[in-house]
Amino acid sequence: MRIDVHSHLMSIAFLEHLRRRDAAPTAVRDGTGYIAHCEPGLSLPYRAPILTVEAKLAEMDMAGIDLAVLSCGMPGPAMLGGAQADDWAARINDELAAITAAHTGRLAGWANLGFGGLSETIAEVDRCLDQLGLAGFQVWSNVGGRPLDDPGVLPVLEHIVDRGAAIHLHPAPPPGPQGLAPAMMLGFAFPVDTSLAVLRLIAAGLFDRDPVIIAAHLGGVLPWLRERIGLWSHAIPALPGQPQPTRSVGECLDRLYVDSVGYGPAPLDYCYAQLGADRMLFGTDHPYGTPSLPRDLIEHMPLTQAEREQILAGNAQRLLRLAAVPARRI
Repeated sequence: MRIDVHSHLMSIAFLEHLRRRDAAPTAVRDGTGYIAHCEPGLSLPYRAPILTVEAKLAEMDMAGIDLAVLSCGMPGPAMLGGAQADDWAARINDELAAITAAHTGRLAGWANLGFGGLSETIAEVDRCLDQLGLAGFQVWSNVGGRPLDDPGVLPVLEHIVDRGAAIHLHPAPPPGPQGLAPAMMLGFAFPVDTSLAVLRLIAAGLFDRDPVIIAAHLGGVLPWLRERIGLWSHAIPALPGQPQPTRSVGECLDRLYVDSVGYGPAPLDYCYAQLGADRMLFGTDHPYGTPSLPRDLIEHMPLTQAEREQILAGNAQRLLRLAAVPARRI
């Protein structure tokens, strides 16, 4: 059985809204799809299968994916800012809930959050869990340039964790990326920003609450720098007035979950050696990158059958509280 925790579907209604905007984020029609201008220097093309459920399901069948947990691609609604961000997050969540309800056992959803207003965003967290039945929350590595320990962001994440819901931490363009070519942005700056976001949340004490945080793309650079980060967290005195987490940075990193979206066997093997099979969840980043490669790499890892089943489906079922569904293929 395979559960893909990192799979994107864009709302056409949201893209049409972006077409009417004069400033980034905006979108334009491009033949049978769209081009989203997320910010200066970063534009992304959107065509099927990211625009239609039917195309998504067809490609899942070809790849042997039993269930996909869908999330919004960039730009997310939070990039709109203010009440508009909260409004569009709720609209996209309604649309996603309807899609997943119509395809129970095949599709689940990561909810969106606008972070326009603190009380409004916390209320949307509860609505997504109590009324819409979404599996958890996609949170970007920064919210329109605001770090995740910002006073307007952190209380929302604390509320999600206190509700026992999972967070999929997805990369976003870091603040001040002017001049970075798209390859540098997507290939390097994205995973670095994810890593910085995790470290900010550790310093803010969120990991003292035992969160379920799944960092995209093998956890950015954190598995490779885990020992160095742990060393320097002890070697440098804490800043005066800063909260002191109960757990060390190393202990917190040991509690991080990651998805398996990677593009070579060595990084995947190293991540497994650092974290173990119970901290890894299968993901493809469909339709970006090379979505078949993460699946092929896991198939060739020297895992026990129990470990392979954990990564491919078991961890996702447990952490996202997904109902068991029959595997569609062996």
